[in-house]
Amino acid sequence: MATVKRIANLAGSGPGASRLTRLSVIGLLPIVLMLVVWQLAGSDDSVSFPPPSAWVEAIGDMREEGILLSSIGTTLKTYVIGLLLCLVLGVLLGMLIGGSRALERALQPLMDFFRTLPPPAIVPVAALLLGVTLKMQVAIIVITCIWPILLNTATAMRTIPQVRLDMSRVLGLRRWERLFKVVIPSLVPGIMLGLRISVSIALLVALLVDILGAGDGVGRLIVLRQQTFDSAAVWALLLIIGVLGYALNAGLASFERRLFRNWSPAAQK
Repeated sequence: MATVKRIANLAGSGPGASRLTRLSVIGLLPIVLMLVVWQLAGSDDSVSFPPPSAWVEAIGDMREEGILLSSIGTTLKTYVIGLLLCLVLGVLLGMLIGGSRALERALQPLMDFFRTLPPPAIVPVAALLLGVTLKMQVAIIVITCIWPILLNTATAMRTIPQVRLDMSRVLGLRRWERLFKVVIPSLVPGIMLGLRISVSIALLVALLVDILGAGDGVGRLIVLRQQTFDSAAVWALLLIIGVLGYALNAGLASFERRLFRNWSPAAQK
């Protein structure tokens, strides 16, 4: 539990959490300032760099056309399903590999092969095997984004103190009780570290699949608007992607702070 306590202190609770929130808001100020300057110095006649007010109009136009919300929904659906599968499979495989050196040595070449495959190279093969479907898009996310969760879980599994496992046996805990009361709580810091990395990568891969023509999400909409030279819509979509990424990371950070705060000694009294 010492590791959990240290991460809880880093994640912050109480005044620390408020300080992190203030720092996050301050970190957004340069972006806001840039947009204000862009609006004041920009020109509505600019083809490549329209002002942010034109982005708002483009968002309204795409919403009236009924393509904006459906594209965002498609991207989020692919993203959430892929990330959940990465989490489940990454934790299960990480526990198996981390608990067996022989299995790790046997699977290491295969893991190294798939871990180094770039997503653009996977898309054509996956489309050929699975077709241009949701299943294909989710498979690409899993293949490319599972590794941070899997590897961090395996590392955490190997570093569980032996005395902690021995104590659980001395206390007479059953196997499933040791799993849920000792093993999994010990793995949570490693799982959360891997998940934090995968959250950002999965969104990038989901957009990349769309851009390469294998999806109907926000990435595909960016390509279509770029082909019609609608730069205001392209900038607007980039802004939406940035807001989505920031919201997803902020939501995960908030969940992580609450998770470790509930495990802190003060919360358990």
